[in-house]
Amino acid sequence: MSNAPTVSVVLGTYNGEAYLREQLDSVLAQTYPFLEIIAIDDGSSDSTVAILKEYSARDTRIKVVVNEQNLGFIRNFEKGCSLATGRWISLCDQDDYWLPDKIKKMVEAIGDYPMVYCDSILCDENLRPLGTRISDLVHYQSFDDPRQLCVFSRMYGHATLITRDLFTRSRPFLKEVPHDGWLAYHATLYGGVLYLPEVLVNYRQHAANVFGVVGRKKKKPATEDKAVLKKRELQRIRVRMQAYCDACPESLVPQKRLLRALVRSYRDFSPLNDIRRMLLFFANYRRLLVVKNYSTPRKWLFCLKMLVKIK
Repeated sequence: MSNAPTVSVVLGTYNGEAYLREQLDSVLAQTYPFLEIIAIDDGSSDSTVAILKEYSARDTRIKVVVNEQNLGFIRNFEKGCSLATGRWISLCDQDDYWLPDKIKKMVEAIGDYPMVYCDSILCDENLRPLGTRISDLVHYQSFDDPRQLCVFSRMYGHATLITRDLFTRSRPFLKEVPHDGWLAYHATLYGGVLYLPEVLVNYRQHAANVFGVVGRKKKKPATEDKAVLKKRELQRIRVRMQAYCDACPESLVPQKRLLRALVRSYRDFSPLNDIRRMLLFFANYRRLLVVKNYSTPRKWLFCLKMLVKIK
């Protein structure tokens, strides 16, 4: 361990005073000692920055960066990762709790993979376990094909360890795609994603989560017309699929072929494209829906729904 490479922990913060101390304590208690902790704040108005500076004064491994203007959580993490100097990068949210061996076990597991991810257990706002792991809700496994993650991705940033090279290959991040899903997709292009089937994170669920569990966005009060919101969501999905297609190299012939076909089928809700989209999902449901913890009949029903919706 004396010659072990550094892991850069990139901690993104924004008005996180409520749970930040517990998270910082769990990071500093890691049994893997060779860490740099880049705490990048996105313009908090509470005591978040004061807490970060307090911890930084006590531990020189912590570097605090405060953005001059709010970047949003995706760009904030991208900026934090760009400052990392370690061989590996570990993404860190402000409100979870890492078990002591999290980084050590992930470093030992990653090998030549560009990404490894672990399991998490859901906890309430006081970190009391709720008895459910994320792997109880979705199908977790290792991935080596971009078709497996081009529609759904359930790798959460807090549970991942990536190489700095993967981050470089994945830039720039897109505002339309969560950064953890974007990184996981690119990992399938450059060596695959390894699953470590062990709970190493207490994943706190509370009212201020940016995203709820299993990728469902937290519900917010409707302030815009539903038609406008729907149009924006469809545009986001189309941008994501086009970006995934563009990132896939020509050498991956069958993968590129399916991605191009999906891009074409996502252009509009014309009857022809609705049928194309449904048939593509039926023909490829084992890959496109692999992360869904569904029975085969339920996956078929999902494919049938592609006649009237886009995912």
